Amino acid sequence: MYLFRFCSTIVLLINLANGRNIDQLKCKVDIAFVVDSSSSIWEVDFEVQKRFIEDVVRRFDVSPEDVQFAAVSYSANVYDEFRFKTNADQASVIKDVSNIRYSEGPATRTYKAIERMRTYLFAPGNGARDDAVHVGIVLTDGTTNPGGYDRYSSRQGKAETQKQAKLARNDNIYMFAVGIGSSVNMDELNGIASDPDDTFVIKVDSYNQLNTEKIKEELSYRACYAVTTQPPPVTSSQPITPTKPSGEDPKEVCQGKPADVFFIIDESSSIHTAQNFRLELSFVNQVVDYLDVGNDLTHVGVITFSSNATMRFPLNRYTSKDEVKTAVKAIDWQGGNTYTNEALKMLMNEGFTVGNGARKGVAQVGIIVTDGNSTDPYKTRRQAAQVLNKGIYMFAIGIGSVNRAELNTLASDPNSDYVFTVENLGALNTIKDILAYRVCKEDQQDRPQEICRRQVADIAFIADASTSIGQSDFNKLIGFIKDVVNQFDIGLDSTQVGLITFANTAQIEFNLDTYTSSAEVEKALSKVHYRTGLTYTAEAIQMMFEQMFTADFGARGSDVPKIGIIITDGNSREPKKTYAMAAAAKELGIRMYAIGVGQYIVEDELRIMSSDLDSYFMVDDFSSLNSIRQALALKTCKGRKKAKGKRTSETWGLGKGLDDVVPAEMETLIDILKKASSFN
Repeated sequence: MYLFRFCSTIVLLINLANGRNIDQLKCKVDIAFVVDSSSSIWEVDFEVQKRFIEDVVRRFDVSPEDVQFAAVSYSANVYDEFRFKTNADQASVIKDVSNIRYSEGPATRTYKAIERMRTYLFAPGNGARDDAVHVGIVLTDGTTNPGGYDRYSSRQGKAETQKQAKLARNDNIYMFAVGIGSSVNMDELNGIASDPDDTFVIKVDSYNQLNTEKIKEELSYRACYAVTTQPPPVTSSQPITPTKPSGEDPKEVCQGKPADVFFIIDESSSIHTAQNFRLELSFVNQVVDYLDVGNDLTHVGVITFSSNATMRFPLNRYTSKDEVKTAVKAIDWQGGNTYTNEALKMLMNEGFTVGNGARKGVAQVGIIVTDGNSTDPYKTRRQAAQVLNKGIYMFAIGIGSVNRAELNTLASDPNSDYVFTVENLGALNTIKDILAYRVCKEDQQDRPQEICRRQVADIAFIADASTSIGQSDFNKLIGFIKDVVNQFDIGLDSTQVGLITFANTAQIEFNLDTYTSSAEVEKALSKVHYRTGLTYTAEAIQMMFEQMFTADFGARGSDVPKIGIIITDGNSREPKKTYAMAAAAKELGIRMYAIGVGQYIVEDELRIMSSDLDSYFMVDDFSSLNSIRQALALKTCKGRKKAKGKRTSETWGLGKGLDDVVPAEMETLIDILKKASSFN
């Protein structure tokens, strides 16, 4: 048995009795199966469905510390099959799965099953863990059919299924929908599942197709990777308040400071009353009191959000503090759901635009105030990443028991400076001065060139040169690297840059210490040839940490941060090997950034390759790369410390850096990597 740690997952290569290797996944996830046992399923197919579930369970490392399973079955009635805390190992779970009853009922009350999963299996005391990711997997061969129960019509029953699925997602349960056969309704599957549908919905034509290795592997990996790349939800009302130096008056700090500031205010129904909403508005005006609002100074805009986002007023509407405060007081409360992603989308596409008053050379600041979790967490995370990639400074203020992991994704780095929480709406006034101070401290001259000139780092660019790119777009990719390099002070005592290109094979174009000025690097980049071939990303990542980040290729000691920047236009040819190599790089302290270009990229792969959710980018085409140039440079320079997670010394017993690794230990690491990368 070979073992290799990557992301929050461990891959165990286990040789089964028939000689076939499978990947056994280890991630902190509670998985609940919701199993259709209605009369539309033949008994022989129901047994196939159970074997499928058993084989999926075999792909996970089952234990109270790692993956746990539970199940309900449903037809006309819902049956509790087993809870999370009733089985502590894989064999016990498989035995319980084999005993799932075939009720053969005359109805398919999917809504009752999802409700039972949500309110019973994931209820406190039944074994679900607060610090684990929660996953629900609904299997069905048809559509919701109330069958005369609950006095629901067919349409009302289907609507109730959608309602219960939404409540489950609102409870931070990632929902997978698996449809079998020609009688399933794709609209219902898509409505049950979390977003995006292409990750959380699986449709097969028959039970025989369901019980294939491809589908088992697909569901298993998604249940680990698609959910554990985002930290598990942790809610708490314990206040978080960034600090400011004592003796500094926010009003003095804010004087003469031009900035474009947008408040993004939650007006969902969870606020409960118009009076509570006015507490939010009062807080906004208290912060505005500190700002130096004026035609050539600070401009203020407001967006509110619930089921929809509403532009209350743009940046160029008002030019005095009194006008802004009067307009804020006049905002009415609408109520609704919490579609945070819609507000972020409006902020980026409408708020900070020239037509609505955004100015060049002025800091763009967003302040989002929310009292709950977003209705669509996946879209919110994705939209937040796009906002941050535009170089917008984002503050996130949570009220009450909010999802701190989500607040962290909304806010700029470091979160300790940009995330605030308060116990209730009435406590907002306790942070007004500190927030105003932090907003005004965002120096609009804080540009990449100023920050990066002061940094020392070893940076390896890993550039896709495969056939899918084409010569013209490859030229744009190289031009982008030139623009990023020009943000740094290149030299043996400052930042060093190396380049690896990859297609069928990986190739070092130049080492970290080959060139000692930006001009030399730019000249060398102009001579790089487009290679063509397939996309073997894993080979390039492996070359980066095995060769480029060693002393022989110009890398400096452990006190100099190591940064890898991957740029690709598609998914890798060997995904699992790519994940393993990226994980190895991160375990060795290399901070990883991933940039995906075009419509064929796989976002999950970008997330897994990068060090965290704030370290990957997606752009529509190679011409759009320039839109993330400054954001990438800023993140690279501000976040140049080693990747989060276990340190190399903890995991391998190694020394201070790559060049301090004992040869025997490095050989062991590489040997394990080669074995781990042998499965494709």
